[in-house]
Order: sequence, then structure tokens, then C-alpha cells
Amino acid sequence: MSFGCRPSVGLYLIASVLSLSVASCSNNPIAERWFAPDPELTESPATIESPQEEERVELPENFPEAIPPYPNATLLATELKSAEVGTQTRWTTVDSKDAIAQFYQKAFQKDNWKIIKPLAPTPQSKDTTLVARQDDLEVTLSLSEALEEEAESNFELNYKWDSDTAELPDAPDSDSGESPATTTAGQELTDLEEIPEATRQYVADLAKLGVFVFESDSTFEPNKPVTRGEFARWLVTANNLIHGNTPSKQIRLIPNPTQPAFQDIPKTHPNFAYIQGLAEAGLISSRLSGDPSVVAFRPDAPLTRENLVEWKVPLDIRQALPTGSIQLIKETWGFQDTAKIDPKALKALLADFQNGEQANVRRAFGFTTLFQPKKGVTRAEAATALWYFGYQGEGMSAENALQGKE
Repeated sequence: MSFGCRPSVGLYLIASVLSLSVASCSNNPIAERWFAPDPELTESPATIESPQEEERVELPENFPEAIPPYPNATLLATELKSAEVGTQTRWTTVDSKDAIAQFYQKAFQKDNWKIIKPLAPTPQSKDTTLVARQDDLEVTLSLSEALEEEAESNFELNYKWDSDTAELPDAPDSDSGESPATTTAGQELTDLEEIPEATRQYVADLAKLGVFVFESDSTFEPNKPVTRGEFARWLVTANNLIHGNTPSKQIRLIPNPTQPAFQDIPKTHPNFAYIQGLAEAGLISSRLSGDPSVVAFRPDAPLTRENLVEWKVPLDIRQALPTGSIQLIKETWGFQDTAKIDPKALKALLADFQNGEQANVRRAFGFTTLFQPKKGVTRAEAATALWYFGYQGEGMSAENALQGKE
């Protein structure tokens, strides 16, 4: 007997029965709910977003290999403050503050490191700071007191090179009550006799404040022309030190820009971060300020008088410059050579005239009917202009800043 057709017949009968059952339930609410699809199963599954990879913070290019890295720490941020203050790096780790302290206490006792200031919390704060030196490299470790609910410890490693600071003695015994001897950022200059007495004071104040970087000796060469790169560094440093208590008036240094302002200055140039900072603040003309014709900065070229006024005056008035013209400059300053002045400098020159006795032209160059806009500026003249920042009686000098530090 053949059974080959029976499965087909069985399936046909089952299908028929189900069809009749569904048809008979079409007007039955209870039965319809039996056959209704599960609404939870018909909803689209929730989209699971893959976690975004956090942007990794890179160490600065100039991070010294001599600084021992903490083995279990993650870099959070870096910031170049200035050559005088140095570079700040912030880290986090799951290890305790004591573990970090012990690691660096041991690390800075070898490889020619010298601990200048040992870790010691003050009565006012449980934050601790260690300062160590290796040749002209100075490193400051700062450990902040962790809150009870925090599972991680944060710390800072700040470093700077300071060839102008004399070798410091060993830290004193903890029971001596004496602080370790240090030298100030400034030096006594020995070659200022050839410039006017008033100018000597301007230079001396800025030197004490730490504006200038000296290679080896304490000579300033006041009558030597200042370069554009040097003045850019001095301008930023003087502004930031004189306005040390007013962060909103400081210029940010830019060591790692997304778009360099000029083609002729590599990131390794010692004045790169200062020049880039001025460009990104819009204080000097560049392609960032919408001037595509300015592609080179020429850091080693002499700074001209019109350069000095054009760069410095915006930091004096800190507002939009007035509309300037050759005719207005003739009527105000009375220069015989007004036609030779770069049109870009006319607005700054007019604003400088409106600054009265604190005008940069009056302080740096004295009374003159010839501006000589293309003439090079001496280092003494540049220092005279940088000694004071302000407009129409409201301002700060290097002398004020020094008094505030006393």
C-alpha cells in the first residue's frame, strides 16, 4: 500500500481547518486577541550606539624625556603658560596620592635630579608640592587633596627651562625654619649707562619682572635693534606679567595650533607660541585675520617703528581702533613723513596720539616731527614702550606689577 500522498492530504486538511477557525473568529474580539501579534515583538529593537572613542591628549612636543612618567596615569590636558611659568600637564590615576608622592620622591633622588622643595602640606592646605631640578630643567609636582567620594587622584607636572636661575642650594633641614634660597627671574643689568636714566629704569623694571631671557651674562645691549620675533615674545610676556592678576587681559600662548599663521616659523622656533598667540588674538596681521597676502612673519627681521605701534596699541586701548587717515595723522602728530606710513598702522597711530603723555611714540622716541616708520627699533626703545599698558590714565606699569609682588 502506498502512503506517498497522505502528508499532502494531512497538510491540506490542517490548513482548511485553520482558515475556517480564523474566519469564524473575525467577529469575535476574544479570539482576535488570541491571534493578534505581540506589540512588544513588533516594535523596532532599540538602537545600541557604540561608545565614541575619547580624543586622546598628546604630550607636548617639548616634554622632557628626563621627567619620569608615572606608570599608571592618564594625561588629561596640557597648556603652555609662558616661558617664565612653563608648561602645565594634568594627570589622573586610580592610585593613591601617597603612592604618587613616594614614586616621585624616589625618582627625583637619582639621575642628577636635585629636590629643591620637598613635599610638605601647609597648615592652610593639605595640597602638597614638590620642586626638583636637573641642570636648567625645573619640574613642579602638585598633588591636590582628593575628596572622599573621588576614586581617582589628580596631579600636575609643570616644567620649564630656566637658564637664568642660579644653581639653588640643597633644601634646608625641616627643623631649621629657613626657606631655600632662590633667585628672582630678573637680573641686574651691567650695560645701561649709555642710555638715558629714565629709560634705564624702564629696562630694569622689566628685567626684574622677568620679561627678558638672557643667554649667559647680564648684558642687555640696549642700542641693538630688536627683532620681530624677540619683540613678539617680549610683548606677550610683558602683557601677561603686568596683568598677572587679570587673566582676561592675558594673551594665550598657542604651541600646537590647528592652522599655523605663518609659513616661515616652525613649531620648534623658540618664539613660535608667542607669535601664534598674537596672530590668533588678531593683534598682528596674518591669514587668520583675513589677510591672505601675509604668509611670512620674518622673525629675524628688525622691528620697525610702525610695527611697534601697530602691535602694541591694541593692548593699550583694548577696544576698536579709531578710523585713521594720512590727513588725521598730519593734523595730530604733525609728522612730515606721514605719506611713508603703512596704511595698516594709521589707526593705531591715531589711537596712540589720543593716549596723551602715555603714548608709545612719546615715551619711546621722544618729541619728533619725523616718524621714520621703517626705522628699526632699539631694544631700549622697545622696553620703554612695554613698560606701561593702558589708555587715557587707566593702566598698569611694570613698576606697579613689581610692587604687587612685594
